[in-house]
Amino acid sequence: MNFKETRLRRASKYKNDFLELIEDDVRLPDGREAKRVVVKHVGAASALPVTDQGQVVLVRQHRYAIGRDSLEIPAGKKDFPGEHGMRCAHREMVEETGYDAPTLTPLSSIYSAIGFSDERVEIFLALHATPTTTPQIGDDDEFVDVVLMPFAEAIKRVENGEIQDAKTVVALLAAARQYPFD
Repeated sequence: MNFKETRLRRASKYKNDFLELIEDDVRLPDGREAKRVVVKHVGAASALPVTDQGQVVLVRQHRYAIGRDSLEIPAGKKDFPGEHGMRCAHREMVEETGYDAPTLTPLSSIYSAIGFSDERVEIFLALHATPTTTPQIGDDDEFVDVVLMPFAEAIKRVENGEIQDAKTVVALLAAARQYPFD
């Protein structure tokens, strides 16, 4: 069976510098019509910094949409369409954590909310992460605490549901499968 839906009409409902809210009328495979609401997103990138001592560098920040704090890997939106994910991930890691790493290696990528958004988050592993001499700078409206913990503890926090952010869960589990962290 063909599952493709055909766009009939499109209306932009809201737009800013990194996303656009769109409402489409579509024709379903069986011929009926339906509405689809889509958040078009410029894309994002993230890094999982790991020190030579096996500590992961995470950030704790309040997430308004879920009404609570979240423990996550550093991440952010791309500054412009087509920005290289590695460049974005590196910038966000340094800005949010004050840590740097000599290289970033592609680890995975995810669509963060495939039911209503095209946001794709590229995920990188940043081994040999060390503190920089410049302080973390972050965005003006961003308040984060840097949290270091052993890699194994971060995995336990995924398993017990304390870490629920999708990009962070994927990054930690993918890294655990590919690298021998103790």
